[in-house]
Amino acid sequence: MDAERLVVGIDGRELLGRPTGTGRYLRNLLRHWSDGPDTLLVYFNGLAPAEPVLEHRSIRPRPLGDGRAHGVVWQERLLAQAARADGVDVFFSPAYSCPLSLDRPRVTAVHDLSFFAHPQDFGYLDGLRRRLLVAASIRASRFLLVCSEFTRRELARLFPDAAGRARHVPLGPDDDLPPSPRRSAARDRLKAGGPYLLTVGAILNRRCLPVLLRASARLCRRHPRLALDVVGDNRTHPPTDFAALVVALGLEERVRLSGFVEEAGLADRYAAADVAVFLSEYEGFGLPALEAAARGVPLVVSREPALGEIFAEAALVVDPQDEGAVADAIDRALRDASLRERLVDAGRALARRFSWADTARRTRRLLLEATRP
Repeated sequence: MDAERLVVGIDGRELLGRPTGTGRYLRNLLRHWSDGPDTLLVYFNGLAPAEPVLEHRSIRPRPLGDGRAHGVVWQERLLAQAARADGVDVFFSPAYSCPLSLDRPRVTAVHDLSFFAHPQDFGYLDGLRRRLLVAASIRASRFLLVCSEFTRRELARLFPDAAGRARHVPLGPDDDLPPSPRRSAARDRLKAGGPYLLTVGAILNRRCLPVLLRASARLCRRHPRLALDVVGDNRTHPPTDFAALVVALGLEERVRLSGFVEEAGLADRYAAADVAVFLSEYEGFGLPALEAAARGVPLVVSREPALGEIFAEAALVVDPQDEGAVADAIDRALRDASLRERLVDAGRALARRFSWADTARRTRRLLLEATRP
Protein backbone atom coordinates (compact mmCIF):
# COMPACT_ATOMS: atom_id res chain seq x y z
CA MET A 1 0.00 0.00 0.00
CA ASP A 2 0.98 3.61 -0.51
CA ALA A 3 3.04 4.81 2.48
CA GLU A 4 1.07 8.06 2.78
CA ARG A 5 -0.98 7.95 5.97
CA LEU A 6 -4.68 8.61 5.97
CA VAL A 7 -7.28 9.05 8.66
CA VAL A 8 -10.20 7.09 7.23
CA GLY A 9 -13.72 7.34 8.59
CA ILE A 10 -15.79 4.22 8.01
CA ASP A 11 -19.49 3.50 8.49
CA GLY A 12 -19.37 0.26 10.49
CA ARG A 13 -23.08 -0.48 10.79
CA GLU A 14 -22.86 -3.50 8.48
CA LEU A 15 -20.86 -5.29 11.20
CA LEU A 16 -23.71 -4.97 13.71
CA GLY A 17 -26.27 -7.70 14.33
CA ARG A 18 -25.86 -10.66 11.99
CA PRO A 19 -23.45 -9.59 9.24
CA THR A 20 -24.22 -10.91 5.78
CA GLY A 21 -22.47 -10.22 2.46
CA THR A 22 -21.88 -6.49 2.91
CA GLY A 23 -20.70 -7.00 6.47
CA ARG A 24 -18.20 -9.57 5.31
CA TYR A 25 -17.10 -7.20 2.54
CA LEU A 26 -16.29 -4.56 5.18
CA ARG A 27 -14.64 -7.06 7.49
CA ASN A 28 -12.33 -8.27 4.73
CA LEU A 29 -11.32 -4.73 3.83
CA LEU A 30 -10.53 -3.97 7.48
CA ARG A 31 -8.63 -7.23 7.80
CA HIS A 32 -6.27 -6.23 5.00
CA TRP A 33 -6.12 -2.51 5.79
CA SER A 34 -5.23 -3.13 9.43
CA ASP A 35 -1.55 -3.78 8.61
CA GLY A 36 -1.25 -0.60 6.56
CA PRO A 37 -0.24 2.92 7.58
CA ASP A 38 -3.71 4.37 8.09
CA THR A 39 -5.80 5.17 11.15
CA LEU A 40 -9.21 3.58 10.65
CA LEU A 41 -12.08 5.13 12.61
CA VAL A 42 -15.04 2.75 12.46
CA TYR A 43 -18.32 4.36 13.58
CA PHE A 44 -21.21 2.41 15.09
CA ASN A 45 -24.77 3.22 15.98
CA GLY A 46 -24.48 2.36 19.66
CA LEU A 47 -21.96 -0.10 21.07
CA ALA A 48 -19.35 -1.68 18.80
CA PRO A 49 -19.80 -5.43 18.20
CA ALA A 50 -17.49 -8.10 19.59
CA GLU A 51 -15.66 -8.42 16.26
CA PRO A 52 -12.03 -9.63 16.38
CA VAL A 53 -10.93 -7.49 13.43
CA LEU A 54 -11.73 -4.36 15.48
CA GLU A 55 -9.06 -5.29 18.05
CA HIS A 56 -6.16 -4.32 15.79
CA ARG A 57 -4.17 -1.30 16.98
CA SER A 58 -4.80 0.69 13.78
CA ILE A 59 -8.58 0.30 14.07
CA ARG A 60 -10.49 2.53 16.46
CA PRO A 61 -14.14 1.63 17.04
CA ARG A 62 -16.22 4.76 17.66
CA PRO A 63 -19.65 4.13 19.27
CA LEU A 64 -22.00 7.05 18.61
CA GLY A 65 -25.18 7.49 20.63
CA ASP A 66 -27.25 4.89 22.43
CA GLY A 67 -28.45 3.04 19.35
CA ARG A 68 -31.91 4.63 19.35
CA ALA A 69 -31.29 7.10 16.52
CA HIS A 70 -31.84 5.25 13.26
CA GLY A 71 -30.99 5.57 9.61
CA VAL A 72 -30.47 9.00 8.16
CA VAL A 73 -30.96 10.71 11.55
CA TRP A 74 -27.94 8.90 13.02
CA GLN A 75 -26.00 9.33 9.78
CA GLU A 76 -26.47 13.08 9.52
CA ARG A 77 -26.68 14.17 13.15
CA LEU A 78 -24.11 11.91 14.83
CA LEU A 79 -21.91 10.34 12.17
CA ALA A 80 -21.22 13.45 10.08
CA GLN A 81 -20.51 15.53 13.18
CA ALA A 82 -18.14 12.94 14.68
CA ALA A 83 -16.23 12.38 11.43
CA ARG A 84 -15.78 16.12 11.04
CA ALA A 85 -14.57 16.51 14.64
CA ASP A 86 -12.16 13.57 14.21
CA GLY A 87 -10.57 15.25 11.21
CA VAL A 88 -10.97 12.33 8.80
CA ASP A 89 -9.20 12.77 5.47
CA VAL A 90 -11.71 10.64 3.59
CA PHE A 91 -14.89 8.75 4.45
CA PHE A 92 -15.71 5.23 3.24
CA SER A 93 -19.29 3.96 3.11
CA PRO A 94 -19.49 0.21 2.35
CA ALA A 95 -23.23 0.06 1.71
CA TYR A 96 -24.94 2.45 -0.72
CA SER A 97 -25.29 5.64 1.35
CA CYS A 98 -22.84 8.17 2.80
CA PRO A 99 -23.19 11.08 5.27
CA LEU A 100 -24.55 13.80 3.00
CA SER A 101 -23.67 16.76 5.25
CA LEU A 102 -20.02 15.74 5.76
CA ASP A 103 -17.60 18.18 4.13
CA ARG A 104 -14.92 15.55 3.44
CA PRO A 105 -14.29 13.42 0.33
CA ARG A 106 -16.54 10.38 0.31
CA VAL A 107 -16.16 7.00 -1.40
CA THR A 108 -19.32 4.88 -1.48
CA ALA A 109 -19.81 1.25 -2.49
CA VAL A 110 -22.89 0.69 -4.65
CA HIS A 111 -23.21 -3.07 -4.97
CA ASP A 112 -26.33 -2.99 -7.15
CA LEU A 113 -29.23 -0.71 -8.13
CA SER A 114 -32.01 -3.12 -7.16
CA PHE A 115 -33.93 -0.35 -5.35
CA PHE A 116 -34.49 1.20 -8.78
CA ALA A 117 -34.56 -1.87 -11.04
CA HIS A 118 -36.79 -4.04 -8.81
CA PRO A 119 -38.85 -1.64 -6.69
CA GLN A 120 -41.45 -4.37 -6.12
CA ASP A 121 -38.97 -6.08 -3.77
CA PHE A 122 -39.43 -3.26 -1.26
CA GLY A 123 -42.32 -1.64 0.56
CA TYR A 124 -43.38 1.70 -0.90
CA LEU A 125 -41.96 3.93 1.83
CA ASP A 126 -38.87 1.78 2.38
CA GLY A 127 -38.12 1.70 -1.33
CA LEU A 128 -38.69 5.43 -1.72
CA ARG A 129 -36.40 6.19 1.23
CA ARG A 130 -33.67 3.95 -0.18
CA ARG A 131 -33.91 5.44 -3.68
CA LEU A 132 -33.75 9.03 -2.42
CA LEU A 133 -30.83 8.33 -0.08
CA VAL A 134 -28.84 6.30 -2.61
CA ALA A 135 -29.39 8.89 -5.34
CA ALA A 136 -28.23 11.69 -3.02
CA SER A 137 -25.19 9.64 -1.95
CA ILE A 138 -24.25 8.94 -5.56
CA ARG A 139 -24.30 12.67 -6.26
CA ALA A 140 -22.26 13.47 -3.12
CA SER A 141 -19.50 10.86 -3.50
CA ARG A 142 -16.13 11.51 -5.09
CA PHE A 143 -15.90 7.89 -6.24
CA LEU A 144 -18.42 5.06 -6.48
CA LEU A 145 -17.23 1.49 -6.06
CA VAL A 146 -19.05 -1.09 -8.18
CA CYS A 147 -18.29 -4.80 -7.85
CA SER A 148 -19.17 -5.84 -11.42
CA GLU A 149 -19.33 -4.48 -14.93
CA PHE A 150 -23.08 -5.06 -14.79
CA THR A 151 -23.44 -2.66 -11.86
CA ARG A 152 -21.23 -0.17 -13.69
CA ARG A 153 -23.63 -0.34 -16.65
CA GLU A 154 -26.64 0.03 -14.36
CA LEU A 155 -25.11 3.07 -12.71
CA ALA A 156 -24.42 4.65 -16.10
CA ARG A 157 -27.97 3.86 -17.25
CA LEU A 158 -29.69 5.30 -14.19
CA PHE A 159 -27.20 8.04 -13.26
CA PRO A 160 -25.33 9.00 -16.43
CA ASP A 161 -23.76 12.05 -14.76
CA ALA A 162 -22.09 9.74 -12.21
CA ALA A 163 -20.69 7.21 -14.68
CA GLY A 164 -17.27 8.87 -14.81
CA ARG A 165 -16.86 8.49 -11.06
CA ALA A 166 -17.56 4.74 -10.99
CA ARG A 167 -14.66 2.36 -10.38
CA HIS A 168 -14.95 -1.40 -10.83
CA VAL A 169 -13.39 -3.25 -7.88
CA PRO A 170 -14.50 -6.93 -7.65
CA LEU A 171 -15.04 -8.82 -4.40
CA GLY A 172 -12.99 -11.72 -3.01
CA PRO A 173 -13.73 -15.41 -2.39
CA ASP A 174 -13.96 -17.43 0.82
CA ASP A 175 -10.68 -16.97 2.70
CA ASP A 176 -12.33 -15.26 5.68
CA LEU A 177 -14.58 -18.26 6.34
CA PRO A 178 -13.50 -21.10 8.67
CA PRO A 179 -11.41 -23.78 6.94
CA SER A 180 -13.42 -26.29 4.98
CA PRO A 181 -14.21 -29.31 7.18
CA ARG A 182 -14.05 -32.90 5.96
CA ARG A 183 -16.96 -33.55 3.64
CA SER A 184 -18.01 -36.71 5.49
CA ALA A 185 -18.04 -34.91 8.85
CA ALA A 186 -20.02 -32.00 7.45
CA ARG A 187 -22.58 -34.30 5.86
CA ASP A 188 -22.93 -36.23 9.13
CA ARG A 189 -23.61 -33.01 11.04
CA LEU A 190 -26.21 -31.98 8.48
CA LYS A 191 -27.68 -35.49 8.21
CA ALA A 192 -27.15 -35.46 4.45
CA GLY A 193 -27.69 -39.01 3.23
CA GLY A 194 -28.32 -38.26 -0.44
CA PRO A 195 -27.79 -35.47 -2.99
CA TYR A 196 -27.50 -32.20 -1.09
CA LEU A 197 -28.47 -28.95 -2.83
CA LEU A 198 -27.64 -25.54 -1.41
CA THR A 199 -28.68 -21.97 -2.04
CA VAL A 200 -27.32 -19.06 0.00
CA GLY A 201 -28.43 -15.44 0.30
CA ALA A 202 -31.23 -13.32 1.72
CA ILE A 203 -34.49 -14.47 0.15
CA LEU A 204 -35.89 -11.78 -2.15
CA ASN A 205 -38.57 -12.05 -4.82
CA ARG A 206 -36.02 -11.65 -7.59
CA ARG A 207 -34.04 -14.68 -6.36
CA CYS A 208 -36.76 -17.08 -7.56
CA LEU A 209 -36.91 -19.48 -4.62
CA PRO A 210 -40.37 -20.80 -5.61
CA VAL A 211 -38.86 -21.92 -8.94
CA LEU A 212 -36.08 -23.78 -7.12
CA LEU A 213 -38.60 -25.42 -4.78
CA ARG A 214 -40.72 -26.61 -7.70
CA ALA A 215 -37.60 -27.85 -9.51
CA SER A 216 -36.62 -29.74 -6.34
CA ALA A 217 -40.04 -31.40 -6.26
CA ARG A 218 -39.42 -32.65 -9.81
CA LEU A 219 -35.95 -33.86 -8.86
CA CYS A 220 -37.22 -35.88 -5.89
CA ARG A 221 -38.84 -38.26 -8.36
CA ARG A 222 -35.39 -38.98 -9.81
CA HIS A 223 -33.44 -38.65 -6.55
CA PRO A 224 -35.66 -39.86 -3.66
CA ARG A 225 -33.07 -38.94 -0.99
CA LEU A 226 -32.41 -35.44 -2.31
CA ALA A 227 -32.33 -32.52 0.15
CA LEU A 228 -32.33 -28.75 -0.39
CA ASP A 229 -30.91 -26.36 2.20
CA VAL A 230 -32.06 -22.73 1.90
CA VAL A 231 -29.72 -20.38 3.80
CA GLY A 232 -30.81 -16.77 4.29
CA ASP A 233 -33.47 -14.67 5.98
CA ASN A 234 -36.82 -14.26 4.27
CA ARG A 235 -37.02 -10.64 3.07
CA THR A 236 -39.68 -11.05 0.40
CA HIS A 237 -42.23 -8.28 -0.07
CA PRO A 238 -45.03 -8.96 0.41
CA PRO A 239 -43.88 -11.84 2.64
CA THR A 240 -44.04 -15.27 1.03
CA ASP A 241 -44.89 -18.21 3.28
CA PHE A 242 -42.21 -20.61 2.11
CA ALA A 243 -42.97 -23.14 4.83
CA ALA A 244 -46.49 -23.43 3.45
CA LEU A 245 -45.16 -23.76 -0.10
CA VAL A 246 -42.81 -26.54 1.02
CA VAL A 247 -45.77 -28.41 2.52
CA ALA A 248 -47.90 -27.84 -0.58
CA LEU A 249 -45.15 -29.37 -2.72
CA GLY A 250 -44.77 -32.35 -0.38
CA LEU A 251 -41.18 -31.42 0.47
CA GLU A 252 -41.38 -31.32 4.27
CA GLU A 253 -38.77 -34.08 4.56
CA ARG A 254 -36.59 -32.69 1.78
CA VAL A 255 -36.26 -28.91 2.32
CA ARG A 256 -34.56 -27.15 5.21
CA LEU A 257 -35.32 -23.43 5.57
CA SER A 258 -32.25 -22.64 7.64
CA GLY A 259 -32.56 -18.84 7.77
CA PHE A 260 -29.42 -16.99 8.82
CA VAL A 261 -26.46 -19.34 9.41
CA GLU A 262 -23.24 -18.50 11.26
CA GLU A 263 -19.98 -18.90 9.36
CA ALA A 264 -19.03 -22.31 10.76
CA GLY A 265 -22.40 -23.62 9.63
CA LEU A 266 -21.91 -22.04 6.24
CA ALA A 267 -18.53 -23.75 5.87
CA ASP A 268 -20.23 -27.06 6.73
CA ARG A 269 -22.84 -26.52 4.05
CA TYR A 270 -20.34 -25.71 1.32
CA ALA A 271 -18.40 -28.87 2.28
CA ALA A 272 -21.51 -31.05 2.23
CA ALA A 273 -23.14 -29.68 -0.93
CA ASP A 274 -23.28 -31.55 -4.21
CA VAL A 275 -24.63 -28.58 -6.17
CA ALA A 276 -25.10 -24.89 -5.31
CA VAL A 277 -27.94 -23.08 -7.09
CA PHE A 278 -28.37 -19.31 -7.54
CA LEU A 279 -31.36 -18.19 -9.61
CA SER A 280 -31.38 -14.43 -9.12
CA GLU A 281 -32.89 -12.36 -11.92
CA TYR A 282 -30.80 -9.36 -10.83
CA GLU A 283 -27.55 -9.51 -8.89
CA GLY A 284 -24.71 -7.05 -8.40
CA PHE A 285 -22.07 -9.77 -8.04
CA GLY A 286 -22.98 -13.07 -6.36
CA LEU A 287 -20.59 -13.52 -3.44
CA PRO A 288 -22.08 -16.86 -2.26
CA ALA A 289 -21.65 -18.29 -5.76
CA LEU A 290 -17.97 -17.32 -5.69
CA GLU A 291 -17.57 -18.86 -2.25
CA ALA A 292 -19.19 -22.09 -3.38
CA ALA A 293 -16.97 -22.22 -6.47
CA ALA A 294 -13.86 -21.62 -4.36
CA ARG A 295 -14.83 -24.60 -2.19
CA GLY A 296 -15.33 -26.94 -5.10
CA VAL A 297 -19.13 -26.99 -5.32
CA PRO A 298 -20.56 -27.28 -8.86
CA LEU A 299 -22.73 -24.29 -9.76
CA VAL A 300 -26.08 -23.83 -11.45
CA VAL A 301 -26.74 -20.11 -11.95
CA SER A 302 -29.19 -17.74 -13.57
CA ARG A 303 -28.38 -16.56 -17.06
CA GLU A 304 -29.23 -12.99 -15.96
CA PRO A 305 -26.48 -10.55 -14.96
CA ALA A 306 -24.32 -10.35 -13.02
CA LEU A 307 -24.42 -14.11 -12.28
CA GLY A 308 -24.69 -15.09 -15.93
CA GLU A 309 -21.72 -12.88 -16.83
CA ILE A 310 -19.32 -13.61 -13.98
CA PHE A 311 -19.91 -17.36 -13.62
CA ALA A 312 -20.87 -18.51 -17.14
CA GLU A 313 -17.54 -20.24 -17.76
CA ALA A 314 -17.76 -22.20 -14.49
CA ALA A 315 -21.46 -23.07 -14.18
CA LEU A 316 -24.51 -24.49 -15.86
CA VAL A 317 -26.50 -21.41 -16.85
CA VAL A 318 -30.32 -21.49 -16.86
CA ASP A 319 -33.41 -19.35 -17.30
CA PRO A 320 -34.26 -18.58 -13.63
CA GLN A 321 -38.02 -18.86 -14.35
CA ASP A 322 -37.87 -22.25 -16.12
CA GLU A 323 -38.25 -24.88 -13.41
CA GLY A 324 -37.83 -27.71 -15.90
CA ALA A 325 -34.52 -26.34 -17.15
CA VAL A 326 -33.37 -25.76 -13.56
CA ALA A 327 -34.24 -29.34 -12.60
CA ASP A 328 -32.51 -30.75 -15.69
CA ALA A 329 -29.33 -28.75 -15.05
CA ILE A 330 -29.15 -29.89 -11.42
CA ASP A 331 -29.80 -33.48 -12.52
CA ARG A 332 -26.94 -33.29 -15.03
CA ALA A 333 -24.58 -31.93 -12.39
CA LEU A 334 -25.57 -34.78 -10.04
CA ARG A 335 -25.37 -37.64 -12.54
CA ASP A 336 -22.51 -36.75 -14.90
CA ALA A 337 -19.20 -37.29 -13.09
CA SER A 338 -17.07 -35.80 -15.87
CA LEU A 339 -19.26 -32.70 -16.01
CA ARG A 340 -19.02 -32.31 -12.24
CA GLU A 341 -15.25 -32.51 -12.43
CA ARG A 342 -15.15 -29.85 -15.15
CA LEU A 343 -17.42 -27.56 -13.14
CA VAL A 344 -15.36 -28.00 -9.98
CA ASP A 345 -12.08 -27.29 -11.77
CA ALA A 346 -13.48 -24.30 -13.65
CA GLY A 347 -15.06 -22.89 -10.48
CA ARG A 348 -11.84 -23.10 -8.50
CA ALA A 349 -9.89 -21.55 -11.38
CA LEU A 350 -12.39 -18.70 -11.56
CA ALA A 351 -12.25 -18.11 -7.80
CA ARG A 352 -8.45 -17.89 -7.89
CA ARG A 353 -8.76 -14.80 -10.09
CA PHE A 354 -10.41 -12.91 -7.21
CA SER A 355 -8.70 -11.76 -4.02
CA TRP A 356 -9.75 -9.78 -0.95
CA ALA A 357 -6.18 -8.49 -0.72
CA ASP A 358 -6.54 -7.05 -4.23
CA THR A 359 -9.98 -5.65 -3.38
CA ALA A 360 -8.54 -3.91 -0.31
CA ARG A 361 -5.49 -2.59 -2.18
CA ARG A 362 -7.54 -1.12 -5.04
CA THR A 363 -10.12 0.37 -2.69
CA ARG A 364 -7.47 2.00 -0.54
CA ARG A 365 -5.87 3.47 -3.66
CA LEU A 366 -9.20 5.15 -4.45
CA LEU A 367 -9.49 6.48 -0.90
CA LEU A 368 -6.09 8.10 -1.32
CA GLU A 369 -6.99 9.46 -4.76
CA ALA A 370 -10.18 10.95 -3.36
CA THR A 371 -8.19 13.16 -0.99
CA ARG A 372 -6.25 14.78 -3.84
CA PRO A 373 -7.43 17.85 -5.78
